[in-house]
Amino acid sequence: MRKSYLAAFVAVALGSWPVLAVDAVPAGVTTKTLGSGWQFADDKGMTLYTFDRDEGAPGKSTCNDDCVLTWPPLLAAVDAKAPPNWSVITRDDGTAQWAYKGKPLYRYASDAFPGGTFGDGVGEVWRVAFQPIAMPNEARLGPTRLGQVLTDAKGLTLYAMKDGAGDPSRCDKTCMASWRPLIAPAMARNFEDWSVLTHASGLRQWAYQGRALYRAGSDVNPGETTGHGVSNWEAVVLEPAPPLPPWATVQASDAGELIANQEGLTVYSHAYNPRNRRAFRTPGCEGECVDLVQWVPFLADADAKPVGSWSFFDLPDGRRQWTYKGMKLYTNKLDKAPGDFRGIRFGGDRAFSAIMRNGQPMQGVTVGG
Repeated sequence: MRKSYLAAFVAVALGSWPVLAVDAVPAGVTTKTLGSGWQFADDKGMTLYTFDRDEGAPGKSTCNDDCVLTWPPLLAAVDAKAPPNWSVITRDDGTAQWAYKGKPLYRYASDAFPGGTFGDGVGEVWRVAFQPIAMPNEARLGPTRLGQVLTDAKGLTLYAMKDGAGDPSRCDKTCMASWRPLIAPAMARNFEDWSVLTHASGLRQWAYQGRALYRAGSDVNPGETTGHGVSNWEAVVLEPAPPLPPWATVQASDAGELIANQEGLTVYSHAYNPRNRRAFRTPGCEGECVDLVQWVPFLADADAKPVGSWSFFDLPDGRRQWTYKGMKLYTNKLDKAPGDFRGIRFGGDRAFSAIMRNGQPMQGVTVGG
């Protein structure tokens, strides 16, 4: 972790504007540098988050009462000096809270260690507070099975040739039938790690760190990486995916790639969190809140080791149950084949989520039959 300092702002014509290389932060806030940008944390290294339901400019916090037991706000002094892009908002109880670009900031009570991101994606409304690298308007960041990659504005993965060559003319007319250049606007100019190359056909094309960027014609949906490893092509990965435990397999399903056990059966996380009983308590629900007739605890071997966000919960009988981001893991007896997710296919119990290969939760969906 390190404090960040204001870097130069560089403008690019026709609306292709990068963000600051790294924003100055107020006292008590630190940054962790990643390949894809900078992750914000408090002075103890605990990750900070934003809440999608906080709206306005600057945002008004809608996390109050019991919500703050799980998501403690990052408090500020009322007279605190705010660097550019930062502000101090007033909460309903009169206390002051830091906000970044209008989004109030919070910790997550169930993060188990500095740098942990257990809260990312909770309820599909909580996000790691993050400043991405400078990018033109035509590019984005997106999660895939490989990690955080560069994408186009529609979320489709971007690729480059493995040897790093930046000459776009190496992809000739035949090549361009399968690999589509990321077009740069007529007045776009070079900035930071981005440059504009001109193809022999006259097309202006974005390049990142000197590598000409393309979409794969075989990719249809965001998150797909069908072009990775094809011939001389690879996805432009800025931050590799976190490691998986040795038992984990990745299974294709009609809703995307899912994490499964060694038998190929989907594993599900349950929103009751053993690290913080208040975090996910369901009114009127006692104990585990799990129907053990249908849901089978996913147990760990005696010699298993924690990996990244994958760890254990010690059961009263001495056994250990695998957890993901502090949430207990289960398989479902209705699943019979790899790729099944019958536990949540038709809505199901929304306390359970399948875990996508990109680390995002998938809850209660209706896909196929």
